[in-house]
Amino acid sequence: MLTLYRPFTSLFRDEFADRDWSSLLFGGGQGRLGAGFTPAVDVVEQDKAYLLRAEIPGVSPNEIDLQVENDVLTLRGERKQETEQERDGYRRVERSYGSFTRSFVLPQGTNVDAIEARAEHGVLTISIPKVQAAPVRKLEVKGGGLVDKAKKIFAKNEETANA
Repeated sequence: MLTLYRPFTSLFRDEFADRDWSSLLFGGGQGRLGAGFTPAVDVVEQDKAYLLRAEIPGVSPNEIDLQVENDVLTLRGERKQETEQERDGYRRVERSYGSFTRSFVLPQGTNVDAIEARAEHGVLTISIPKVQAAPVRKLEVKGGGLVDKAKKIFAKNEETANA
């Protein structure tokens, strides 16, 4: 299963800690301290792969940094500030901007070389092949306790007595 990587909140794992409190702590509007852009990401599970779809309008594909380290896929980029003003017929353009980072824990054993990424029309699609499950292998359970040793001793004694 593919999961969102949150190093701090994963320590607590509750609804309170998993919320994004940055808008309350740093101000949540354009022009305020901490205003930023966080792309929405959809995770879709298919038969043979997981698909991540990140909304990144205004971000060029060559400005996207995609890395995998220690089974964590990290998406980084920056959306540039857009300034537009119209005085007489007052027009206001609101755009969120800034650096962003999103990270996801990959299933153990994922073939990193088979991951594909494509950006079209402001949507980044990352295809992550599913890990093939290893076949079930039945293992033999060997005894070694006192009962097994006693059976061997009695079996030897019977053989020598019958001989």
